[in-house]
Amino acid sequence: MKKKQKVSNHSFGNTISTSIGDIIITPSMDTMNASIGKIIKIVVTPVKFVAESYRNRLSIISVKNSAIVRLSLNDPVKEKAKDIINNLVEEYNKATIENKKQASARTADFINDRLELISGDLTQVDDQAATYQSSRGLTSSDVAVQAQQFSDLDTKNSQEIARLNTQLYFIESMRKFVLSQDGKFDLVPQSNSGFSDPTVATTISRYNGLILQRQRLLKTSSIKNPVVVNIDQQIGGLRQVLTGSLNSLKNSINGQLRSLNTQNQYFGGQIYSAPTRQKDIRAIEREQTIKEQLYLYLLQKREEAEIKSHITLSNARVIDKASTLGSYPVSPNKKTIYAGAFFLGLILPFLIIYTSDLLNVKVSSREDLEKVLSMPIIGSIPKVKSKNKIMISQNDRSGIAEAFRILRTNLDFLMAGINKTKGKVIFVTSTISGEGKTLISSNLAKTLAISGKKVAFLGTDLRDPKFHKFFDLPNGKDSKGLTNFIMNDELTPEDIIYKYKKEDAFDIVPSGAIPPNPAELLMQERVNVMFKYLEEHYDYIIVDTAPVSLVTDTLLIAKHADLSIYIVRENYSDKRVLQVPENFYREKRLPNIAVLLNAAGNKTGYNYGYGYGKKN
Repeated sequence: MKKKQKVSNHSFGNTISTSIGDIIITPSMDTMNASIGKIIKIVVTPVKFVAESYRNRLSIISVKNSAIVRLSLNDPVKEKAKDIINNLVEEYNKATIENKKQASARTADFINDRLELISGDLTQVDDQAATYQSSRGLTSSDVAVQAQQFSDLDTKNSQEIARLNTQLYFIESMRKFVLSQDGKFDLVPQSNSGFSDPTVATTISRYNGLILQRQRLLKTSSIKNPVVVNIDQQIGGLRQVLTGSLNSLKNSINGQLRSLNTQNQYFGGQIYSAPTRQKDIRAIEREQTIKEQLYLYLLQKREEAEIKSHITLSNARVIDKASTLGSYPVSPNKKTIYAGAFFLGLILPFLIIYTSDLLNVKVSSREDLEKVLSMPIIGSIPKVKSKNKIMISQNDRSGIAEAFRILRTNLDFLMAGINKTKGKVIFVTSTISGEGKTLISSNLAKTLAISGKKVAFLGTDLRDPKFHKFFDLPNGKDSKGLTNFIMNDELTPEDIIYKYKKEDAFDIVPSGAIPPNPAELLMQERVNVMFKYLEEHYDYIIVDTAPVSLVTDTLLIAKHADLSIYIVRENYSDKRVLQVPENFYREKRLPNIAVLLNAAGNKTGYNYGYGYGKKN
């Protein structure tokens, strides 16, 4: 079937035949209008899954020191939960009554079968007595006057024998039933037979309870179900116990009968001298008595079973029916959710801030520098999104321009003790590549040039030069520079100095070709010649050096520096490497060193551009 293809049309409330059975769909009047034109997905859950869901949500709590239990059910619909509990109790009572009726009906059927047999035996004995008396012309009074003394004793003895025979007959019938195939998994007739052994009645009650439990389980499962197999084993065990109890009781009664028969033989011997007709009639009467007692006993038990089946009551009694009064939402618990949300709203931000601060190993503010470094902090350059490499101009009043002006002012304070009128050398370095030393040094050279100073911008990062990305050099990356001057004695400083072609120009001395041995080149005398020339012809020499933690190039020429600016980039530089500039400062390996924070955020505390409008 294609997606969204219409199969058939139906109306609400009508029966729809499906592969899973007949269903009826009824709408909710509250939401019906909002659902018009929408696709509604119907999910059909198997009955056993729904029953298991309700079973898990049903709570049964026993009241302490009583036979009372309290039932409760959690469900989104109060009325449905109430109806389920009421119907559950009602079905339980019905099942209890039905089980009792089954046991009573089985007992009545068993008694009726026995009555048919005993009724035939009793009729046969009565016919025999009538025939005997008729043939001999005897009456009951003729028999009563003979051997009165022994007759009384014999009567008592015969009654006891009859009673025991009755019990023995009933025991044998019950034992045969239990051992027969019909009684293997069927209810054993319960009749208060007056057995002297109370364990027989108890065992029968337990046996019937297991039979009923097995019948209930077989309605929803097979005989291979582990629970059914376990019950079958218990029934087999109880069957053996019941058979043993009946055998034991039978042996006990047989012992009593043997004793009574011995006495009966004695009484019989005493009356043997009586007329033969009296003895014969007594034998017939004795058999009549046994049959009559057994017949009357079974009639009584049948009546009891019939009465019991009609007045059967459930074991459970409902004190209070299920009600939604006093019910309250158990899920979601608004108070708990609000309290949890309030708690998380207070704690979670602190945990996030604390964890992020704990895991953050990057320099995130000027305060991070002040905690670790003892050297001066010359300033902060704010983070900008401009794609221009040289961002400073003559009339620029932006925050970045004001930051470089503050940096230019702070340079004067740091170099106040240097006895030079011209040729002040400022090294710009960093720990690793990417912290912005070339960007800072180039814009610092432009800032000094704007103030009217003659500035030279020298590149000594011979391993990874970036001047060709910032300035329009004649031959780009291959333009002659410092390395060419060092290796070629015929070149003069003027041959490698280029003019910055825009306003507020300064001179540029690129690093030149990338050599295989930059450290050895920087140790040549021609380097000193280059610095001496620049110091004689310029007010400031801004030197873009190599990162100090990767190579020793910067330390080889550190003697020429009057001021060393160490660049640390916010959210980029690692706090753990701040020990590198701190060691340089304490060991004086870089002269007059100060730290500059690059790409600083607003939290540094500086508000550049005070009193000015930003000029694009």
